[in-house]
Amino acid sequence: MSNKAVSRPTSRNLVQEAPPRPPVHAPRASGSIPIGRQLFILACAAVTLGALAMILRAGHPLQAYLVNSDAFYLPVLFDDLLARGGRLADWYLTPAPYFFPDFPLYLLAWLLGADVFQQVAAFALLQVVATGAALFLLARQILEHDRLPAAAALSILFVWLGLHAGDPFVRLFSSAHHYGAFVAALLLVALWLQRDAGPNGKPDRRLDAAVAILVFVSTLSDALFLVQAVLPLAAAALLCRQERFGGAARRAFAQLLAPALAAMISYRFLVAHPTRYKTRIGFGQFGAHFDEMSAMGSALFGPRPLLAAALLLVLFAGAACIALLLRGRLPARVPRPVALLLAFATLSCAATVGVMLLSTNVQPVPRYLIAALSWPLVAGLFGLSWLLRRHFRHAALGLAAGCTVLLAAEAWQVKDVRNAQSYYYPQQIACIDRALAAAGARHGIAQYWDAKLLQGLSRNRLTLAQHFATLEPMQWITSERFFATRYDFAIIAEREVPEFRLPRARLLALNGEPAQVVHCGDRTVLLYGAGGLRVAPDMAAPR
Repeated sequence: MSNKAVSRPTSRNLVQEAPPRPPVHAPRASGSIPIGRQLFILACAAVTLGALAMILRAGHPLQAYLVNSDAFYLPVLFDDLLARGGRLADWYLTPAPYFFPDFPLYLLAWLLGADVFQQVAAFALLQVVATGAALFLLARQILEHDRLPAAAALSILFVWLGLHAGDPFVRLFSSAHHYGAFVAALLLVALWLQRDAGPNGKPDRRLDAAVAILVFVSTLSDALFLVQAVLPLAAAALLCRQERFGGAARRAFAQLLAPALAAMISYRFLVAHPTRYKTRIGFGQFGAHFDEMSAMGSALFGPRPLLAAALLLVLFAGAACIALLLRGRLPARVPRPVALLLAFATLSCAATVGVMLLSTNVQPVPRYLIAALSWPLVAGLFGLSWLLRRHFRHAALGLAAGCTVLLAAEAWQVKDVRNAQSYYYPQQIACIDRALAAAGARHGIAQYWDAKLLQGLSRNRLTLAQHFATLEPMQWITSERFFATRYDFAIIAEREVPEFRLPRARLLALNGEPAQVVHCGDRTVLLYGAGGLRVAPDMAAPR
């Protein structure tokens, strides 16, 4: 930021007459930190990744978030597409298809991992790296110094929160659970600041196409991106513009909204089996949703009052920044990128929470709040870096070093506690595999919470069709190729709730006694032989 004296502007045009900021992509007098400190912060990041890999290998409790049928959407999808000859058009995708950035990251994880455990662990590490890279790109546009320490310290903090704060921070390690939308939003804000700060303060048109493509693919991948990133960024950009509703402002607004709306409209034409929820907003569920979100907040912030205080402080600063922008009284010494980031983080949090409270057909869950809780931390740390200038590097290095030491110590403690094998090939699945291999059975039915999980973890190349308790096919996050008129076996989850548990009595009424019954823990396998099991009375009798 230039320190040259300028004439005192009036309250009306205070923001407009602030000294022009140098082009974002031009070199700045950033007061680079010594190479030794740069190597130290990179070493902290490397140790953090190594500790995370060791923790995953040791079977840390976070595996409970990584090993379930919802989390096995991409593992089973990529196995079907790349190893079994399936097609994307065969799939009933999730309401948020997660094309970007989850698909590219999981493709790389699939290529790196020989089995599902290695793939899931590789994805967790890759998403941490992607988050750190996106944070660094954003830091380059926001900060004039200490960009690497700020981005690395924040990345390491997110890893620590993911391991110890639970939902939604633990979703940093999960595929297809909305964390990718937050990573895409980091990239969007970084690109937006870069394209909006070309030579002489004019937008860099070379980046317009990149912004439009990113908005389109991200909104197509996750409709929450529209609420959490596109609309808040458009509003924050308008607040920071000289002429909020002039021609340039309208063009900038349209540049964000047009590709987002195109993605929302084209979803039905690009996805073979649309499953996206219809948006319904109203006050009918406000009270119930408020109670649910209060319970989530109590569980997250009750044991962590410092985290709650930090988030509230940043949101208060963001609200004050928005108020000053509306009145045209933002101090000239506050850089426009810092003001935009504070305003955006506050608006993103408010929009996300507001939609969750007012939605009448979608129940609030912690993973929907990833952006609402993560953006204030980003804005707060980057804002603190701008405020403290070069003094911040000591705080960033201390935060990174402290979290790294804690993570390394935890990894060392758990490295011999238990092996991830108990999660990725437990005795129960091994028992089922032995029974099916002995009978030569490969194609069966199971309830939703077993189907993708067993298919992903089995070493027998099973194909499992998921069915309701009524025996109707459950066409939800699965491939239509998995369903058939006749099957080889059924897996009954004896302790599952009746709404999901397959009806053993009805299967026996339709097909008679099975050739063999095998009990594996609380799962019962009914073996009927090749094509010997049907799920509806009007199907052809088994041969």
